[in-house]
Amino acid sequence: MEDSADIFDTALCTLFQVPPIGFSTASPDDPHTYTPPVGTPVRLWLPHPSASVHATLQANHLWLSAVFLADRIASGDISFGNAHPGTGSEAVVELGAGAGLPSIMAARSGARVVCTDYDDSVVVATIQRNFEADKPGDWAVMGHGWGSDVSKLLSHAQRGYDAVLLADTLWSSDKHGILLDSVTSLLRRPTEGYAGGVVHVAAGLHTGRGPVTRFIKMVTERGLTATFQAEVQWLPGGGWGPHQWEGEELQEERGVVVYYTLRWA
Repeated sequence: MEDSADIFDTALCTLFQVPPIGFSTASPDDPHTYTPPVGTPVRLWLPHPSASVHATLQANHLWLSAVFLADRIASGDISFGNAHPGTGSEAVVELGAGAGLPSIMAARSGARVVCTDYDDSVVVATIQRNFEADKPGDWAVMGHGWGSDVSKLLSHAQRGYDAVLLADTLWSSDKHGILLDSVTSLLRRPTEGYAGGVVHVAAGLHTGRGPVTRFIKMVTERGLTATFQAEVQWLPGGGWGPHQWEGEELQEERGVVVYYTLRWA
């Protein structure tokens, strides 16, 4: 069953056209249907992990930032499959994937995908279920705790990943360091004729701008550069419109997503 916070949030959005911060389902057996701007819908089962890890993972929602990345992949604004000569399709890894939606869309578009989240049996099994139902192409699902050994992940991309996907992974500032440990260990470095991998970071601002600001500052300390790409808001009828920030850094901004790309400096 939905908890009281989810019920209140759904009612608030319905009655007052307040933008959602994400989508949830009543039970692990009820799928959510995502409809991309291009292509066929995706049925997603959302993880409902045990209470002991629920507050840490917040995995039982499909966050708007994941929808945003999935939309851009579906529309071709984020493209894969055009890696440097002689290497085949691009290798893509998602960290903190939740239901795995951006990864599924990346695999649909031709990338070789490894989709990861915290190594909780319920979360990993749910992601596996979503991929098996969609059958999107070349993919693997693995458990990975940020900052832990990445050798198993690199067995799928020995020279590193051409792209890393991060959707709503920044809300807990004290996890930024270990998240970047994994990112920098997995992201392919530049070589002659190849500019290096890219990290696609989308973050919802329902927890304010502070976590994003702190993450971007830490990025530069890890040898990466951050480039702002877009700031958008979920529209009442669905889809995205431009958004201009006119508030305080700590203010909740429901339905607003910011998007950055990170590359090696």
